[in-house]
Amino acid sequence: MHLCVAVSSSNAQDMQPTSSLVYPGVDGKLLYVADSIGNVIPDFSNAGYKAGGVRIPYVAAKVTVWPVQGDNSKLIQAAIDRVAAMPVEATGFRGAVLLKMGIYHLAKPIYIRASGIVLRGEGMSDLGTILIGKTNEQTQGPGFRQPALINVAGAAGAVEAGEPKQLITDQYVPVGAKSFNVGSAKGFKVGNKILVRRYGNEEWIKELGQDTLSVGRYRWKPFTITYDRVIIAINGNTITIDAPVFCAIETRWGGGDIVKYTDTGRIEQIGIENLRAISEYNPSVRRKDYGNMDRGSYDGPGSKYEGDEYYADENHYFNFINFSNTKNSWVRNISALHFGSSVVLTTAGTKWITVQDCESREPVSMRAGARRFTYQLNGQLSLVQRCYSQKGRHSFVMQSSSSSGNVFLNCEATQPYSSSEPHANWVNGALYDNVKAPLTARFWKDISIGWAGANIVFWNCEGDFLIQQPPTAQNYSIGHKGIASVIFNRALQDLSKPNGYVEGMDQHVAPRSLYLTQLKERLGATAVKNIGKDEESFD
Repeated sequence: MHLCVAVSSSNAQDMQPTSSLVYPGVDGKLLYVADSIGNVIPDFSNAGYKAGGVRIPYVAAKVTVWPVQGDNSKLIQAAIDRVAAMPVEATGFRGAVLLKMGIYHLAKPIYIRASGIVLRGEGMSDLGTILIGKTNEQTQGPGFRQPALINVAGAAGAVEAGEPKQLITDQYVPVGAKSFNVGSAKGFKVGNKILVRRYGNEEWIKELGQDTLSVGRYRWKPFTITYDRVIIAINGNTITIDAPVFCAIETRWGGGDIVKYTDTGRIEQIGIENLRAISEYNPSVRRKDYGNMDRGSYDGPGSKYEGDEYYADENHYFNFINFSNTKNSWVRNISALHFGSSVVLTTAGTKWITVQDCESREPVSMRAGARRFTYQLNGQLSLVQRCYSQKGRHSFVMQSSSSSGNVFLNCEATQPYSSSEPHANWVNGALYDNVKAPLTARFWKDISIGWAGANIVFWNCEGDFLIQQPPTAQNYSIGHKGIASVIFNRALQDLSKPNGYVEGMDQHVAPRSLYLTQLKERLGATAVKNIGKDEESFD
C-alpha cells in the first residue's frame, strides 16, 4: 500500500490571508475596496501626537523638586506655575518640572494651564516618583464629582472664526473621504484650520430607530458631528483635508458645511511621564455584590449577584490625568493604582494626544456600571498604544459623537469586568488594532446609549466580541481570534440587530497592523520607528 501525501510549497504555507476590503497590492501598497456607495475602511494614521509618526521629545528640566514631609501639592503646583511664567522657546516648550525619586503626598489636585510644560518623574515603579492622592476634605463625596489628580486644561477649544460658512455641495461624502466640494472655496487657503460639520436631522434619527416611537423616553435629538481638520489642498471648489471623515455626510440626512476656526484658548506640548500615581482609599469599605454583568436588568433589583469580597470605596480620586482643550500632548511610562475610573481621560476639546506604555492596576470602586473607564478618549485623533489595564470594565473606551478617529494599538486588558468599546451615542471611526480584550460595537436597548458606535474597526484583535451594523453605517471585525459572544451587560443586548462585517475569524490577516501600515505609507518607515520600540516588529 502506498501512502500519498500532498506537500504545499513553503511560499504557500507562509502566505498570510488578507481582508477583501483592504489588502496589500502587488506593489505592497494597501488597496481599499469601496462599497456600492463609496465607503471604505478609513485611514487612521493621523491619530497621535503631532498627527502621528512623530517621536515624543525629551524636554530639559527647568525646575527640580524633591519630596517633603506632609502635603506636596503646593510645592509641585508652584514649580509648574514657575515654568508656566517662562517664555516659550523655539521648540514650542517652556521646560520640564522634574520630580525626583520619592513619595509625594498630594492633598489637592494639580493643574497645568499653559502650553509647553512637561511634568516628569524618575520612574513608574515602586522605586521611582510616586504621587499619592490623599483622601481628605477635598475628596469627600463620590469620586465621579472630583477633579483628577492631574488636570491639563486650556481655556477653550475650537471657536468659529466668524466668517461665512460654506455648504458642502456633494449629495454624499463617503466614510473615509478626504476631499469634497463646497459652494465656493475662494475664502479658504491651504493651512486653514476648519471645522467640517456633518448635520443629522430628525429623519436620520428615525432611520437609526432612535426616535420616540422606537425607543420612547430614550429618544435621541438631532445632533451635529464636528471634525477638526486642516486644509492641505484646494482645486477649484474641491477641498482636501488632512484626515478623513468618519461618518458619511449625506444631503438627505442634513448635509454638512465647513467653517474656519481659531483655537488660541487650547494649550499644547504638554507631557506627563515617568510617574507612578496611587489613589488613597478606605480599605474598610468592602462589598460582595457585582452589577451589570451577565444577568438581570441594568444594575436594578435582581441584577447583582454575590461574589468574592473586594475593596469598594468611592470617596477617593477616580481619575489620574484629565485632558481638556489640549492638543499635541502625551502621557508615557506611567503606572496607576486604585483609581476608580480613568487613568487617562481626554474630553471633546482634545486632539492629537498619545498615551503609551502605561499600566493600570487594582482599581478601587464598585464593580458595576459607570465605573472603570480606564483609557477613555472622548476627543479626536488620539492614540493609545502598548497600554495595560487590569480589572477594568470598559478598559479602552470612547463616549459620544465627539469621539472620532481614535486608535487603540497593541493594548491588553486582563481580568475585565466588561468589554472595551465605543460606549455611547454614535462614536464614529475608531480602530482597535491588535488589542487583547473583549470587544463590542453594538446597540444598547432600554437605555439612552442606543447605537454606541459607527464605522468601528477591529483589526487582528483577540478575545470575545460582539459586532453589529447600525443603520446608515457599518462596523467591522477583521482577522479576529475569538468567539462572537460577550456575556457582559447581557440584559442590554439586542441580538435581533444585524451583525456587522466579520471576515477572517480565528486567523489574523496581513498586514499585521493596519495603523502602522497606513502610517508607513503616509509618512515613511521612519515614522513607524519614531513611535515604536526597538523590540517591536510589525512588518
